[in-house]
Amino acid sequence: MENFDRERIARAARIYSSNRDAGLALGIAPGSFGRLCRRYGIETPQSRRRRKITSADV
Repeated sequence: MENFDRERIARAARIYSSNRDAGLALGIAPGSFGRLCRRYGIETPQSRRRRKITSADV
């Protein structure tokens, strides 16, 4: 896998609404995108959506 810098991954996570879209934009699989986000401590679009749904229920 190519080396991706943290800023590039963070930007994709902010811009796109799904791990799939962000991964495609970077040219990697959605699972790889999620793994890179966990490695760098970046909130994925999937986890952001889940957090918003959970906080709305409270």
